[in-house]
Amino acid sequence: MSYVQKKYRCRNTVEVKQYHTARYGAPGQPRQKKIKPTPEAVKRQNQRRKEEHAARIIEANFTEGDYVRTLTFEPAQRPADMDEAKARFKAFYQKLRKEYRKRYFDLYWMANIECTPRGAWHIHFICNAIFGGSDIIKELWPYGGVYDQLIRDITRSGKDLGSYMAKTPDSTAEGEHKVSEAKLTHSKNLVIPKAEEKVISGWKLKDAPRIPKGWYLIKESYFEGTNMEGYRYRTYKLGRLKPLPPRDRSWKPPRRKSSESRHLHRRE
Repeated sequence: MSYVQKKYRCRNTVEVKQYHTARYGAPGQPRQKKIKPTPEAVKRQNQRRKEEHAARIIEANFTEGDYVRTLTFEPAQRPADMDEAKARFKAFYQKLRKEYRKRYFDLYWMANIECTPRGAWHIHFICNAIFGGSDIIKELWPYGGVYDQLIRDITRSGKDLGSYMAKTPDSTAEGEHKVSEAKLTHSKNLVIPKAEEKVISGWKLKDAPRIPKGWYLIKESYFEGTNMEGYRYRTYKLGRLKPLPPRDRSWKPPRRKSSESRHLHRRE
């Protein structure tokens, strides 16, 4: 029985997705009739993909010691619409990038700009932590308060950071913090994990996941299920036994030729 395997490498974790191809019936079952998913099912699937994509980017670029900051707007400082909110945020992160570079660091960030049904605008903002970074951000954000949380505090509390950052008006359940508008964005210098895909024959769901040397199975990530068309699938994550250190985030100015070397070049 053929199945598709997708792997997403995020430095210290590997996400694995295994599912049977739609060209064949599920094991032991006849070929299923093609079922057209409902609009609600399509919305849920698209939202889940968005949340998974955000989670992979976070795992590939940030560490547990980095911050998730909430940037708020005081009532008198609230933007009129999403365009104005994006313009203010852009001006903010451009200034912040300059301050990071003054300290020889590059700025890496992800943000979700949100508005509640009552018109309370705010921004969930992840960026790499540097010494004094919290004070710099509070100084550069003139519209309201800045509230800090470490990534490790959010993940250890059981929250899904991907869904937290990829929130949309349709993704929140009853009783949760609702939003009427949301826009997910990130800096261009982030690593975006790409799927490594291959088709394998002879796989059965009862087969245990293959754990490479130097890795372990993250038990809480393991999930098996059956989709709407009767096909079985599973997903899980592997973690490094010895995590790699954080990437070098220091910024190095481009080299410039000295005036002396330019003069020598001209004389030659």
